[in-house]
Amino acid sequence: MIAVYDADNQPLPSALKYLVTELILHPELGAVLGNFRTMNRDRNWLTRFISIETLSFQSILQAGRWKLFRVASLPGTNFVVWRDLVAELGGWDEGAMTEDSELSVRIYRKGYRIKYIPFAVTFEQEPETIGVWVQQRTRWVRGNNYVLTKFLKEIPGFPNKFLALELLYLLSLYYVFLLAVVISDLIFLLSVTDLVSLELPGPYTTVWALAIVLFMLEIFLVLAYEGQDSLKNLIYVILMYFTYCQFWIYVVGRGIYLDYVKKEKRTWTKTIRFEGEP
Repeated sequence: MIAVYDADNQPLPSALKYLVTELILHPELGAVLGNFRTMNRDRNWLTRFISIETLSFQSILQAGRWKLFRVASLPGTNFVVWRDLVAELGGWDEGAMTEDSELSVRIYRKGYRIKYIPFAVTFEQEPETIGVWVQQRTRWVRGNNYVLTKFLKEIPGFPNKFLALELLYLLSLYYVFLLAVVISDLIFLLSVTDLVSLELPGPYTTVWALAIVLFMLEIFLVLAYEGQDSLKNLIYVILMYFTYCQFWIYVVGRGIYLDYVKKEKRTWTKTIRFEGEP
């Protein structure tokens, strides 16, 4: 089997043991992935936001979807996969900027499953400046565009239609989140400016506010599970919606522009790492 880790990763001593054990014990699995946490989360406000984001993604999307639907997608690090399976699939796609999600689809297409186990933990360094973050996340969006374009016509033909729907949702996640943020922003602006008047009475502003509160409580519940439910992190969660989440409008829009308007050649770029102790 093959274990994949980014060069900056610092896995716990037990991480690889857990991953390998799960893969050996369950022959229906093609790969097993673990949990990753931010080693430099206390560096600045951006690394705090990224830490909260990654923990939320793993607990809500990865752990939740595995528990409910037996579906997960490979990350770029902290996973093991059968070597023979990778060879059978023709290796990694060198044209994919997010080779992990591309390989995930092919593993599912072959009839295997991918399992998420949260107790196999590694620590990784995250971007510490907006410029590096934008570069990294634009690459992710463009890589996802590539995978979605490559498999969009094939996914509906998967024998397991429910699995096909779940994979389609995972690959469309950037666009779903973008649409949700944009619609939320529009509702807020139309509400406070009275540009649109609805004749049908209803507590629309209250519903919008409750949706934001639900977003914050959901994330804070994840932090409580991770033992990070501090007042400081609660403030960061509140600020995230109005700052960090809004950055995604630019990042996803930039990725779409570069791929479908400018048609710029996709080139993999290394994420800049920072010196010094986190």
